[in-house]
Amino acid sequence: MSLHRYSNAGVLVVMCTLCACEQWQPNYCPTAPHHNCLELLDAPSGKSCTADLDCFGATAVCDLNGSRTCVQCTSLEPAACKGMTPVCSAEHVCQGCTAHAQCASNACLPDGSCSNENMVAYIDPNGTDTPIMGDMCTKRTPCKTVTTALATDRPYVKFHGITDEAVTVNNGRIVTFLADPDAKLTRTRGNGAILTVQDSGTSLSVYDLSISDAPNSPSGIGCVIPIASGAPNLKLTRVKVMHNPGGGISISGAQFNITNSIIAANGSESSALGGVQINNITVGGAHTLDFNTITANFGPPTINTGVSCSTVLPSLTFSNNIIYANTVSAGGAQVGGDVSCSTSYSDIGPDGVSGQGNINADPLFVSLLQNFHLMRTSPARDAADPAATIADDVDGDPRPQGSRRDMGADEIK
Repeated sequence: MSLHRYSNAGVLVVMCTLCACEQWQPNYCPTAPHHNCLELLDAPSGKSCTADLDCFGATAVCDLNGSRTCVQCTSLEPAACKGMTPVCSAEHVCQGCTAHAQCASNACLPDGSCSNENMVAYIDPNGTDTPIMGDMCTKRTPCKTVTTALATDRPYVKFHGITDEAVTVNNGRIVTFLADPDAKLTRTRGNGAILTVQDSGTSLSVYDLSISDAPNSPSGIGCVIPIASGAPNLKLTRVKVMHNPGGGISISGAQFNITNSIIAANGSESSALGGVQINNITVGGAHTLDFNTITANFGPPTINTGVSCSTVLPSLTFSNNIIYANTVSAGGAQVGGDVSCSTSYSDIGPDGVSGQGNINADPLFVSLLQNFHLMRTSPARDAADPAATIADDVDGDPRPQGSRRDMGADEIK
């Protein structure tokens, strides 16, 4: 037991410090850890402690280098955070991951948990499609192509850098594409779409990837679900679909969820679509197009270059989008086609569209040519549906920043 002694008026006073105190000692406290009052005085709040053994339950770690209280985790013991909350914050609270670098696997999943490495097929343009020491598409030995990554049958494919390849996801495959910042899937050879999804039972979810710069031809579409391709399911979140001369996204007869994405500068004078084309939706299900920025898309006269609907039987309402400044002439529109497709709480123009909460005003992009973030004076600010619950934007920034969420993919900070 450690003792501290000092003399006061000739009387020897004995105090125990940071150790177990007995009743005869001046610092004895029956409710303190080790019966030592000093531990309570040193701890500004919460349950005081001198070791993890003093802590239990949800706060099972002792913050020895700080408050000397029981907390969920510390920088010295980040492994105390697991499962759905694998990251230790500066406030010593376990929370979900928001970036791949926060995970040992370098793969943060959409639910905030960190994937195990053996569940991920890693892609790098400098990788190899030949196994090395038994490794194929691992974090240590990434593969070069998506085709090889998909052949591993792992549920997650992680992109890094620029991948130049035409990709098809089919045959009932269920897979999620994850991407590092600035990762891009492109195609510089041949004709056709960069990404094709088809066949009943197939489900592809894509997060944070750019699908851009398809070959310069009318068929050079960013992402396509072809006609008569079954009924696959496509989910795009925080995705950028840009500079594809054949058009941005073409969906036929499928379920889809496109959120927090930028679909810009797609199409050409000979393309069949501009930004988004939705065809042959004959049954119910998930058909979501919300909180996207669809702008600067182009097409021949008479087509609807922002969002076009054709043969859409169920009533669909697309909300909280910016669909503005897509090139329109000779009968086309920013949003057009079947009356079953409607919009709400969206900024649409210069040719506006009626609907609850819709506005028609220049959204004030930072740059219409390359930066589709909003300036602080944008009329889309705090103008989204007040009942919306989406928690982040295209950059992963929290929503809302103001009294309400902002329309479009970007939330003004």
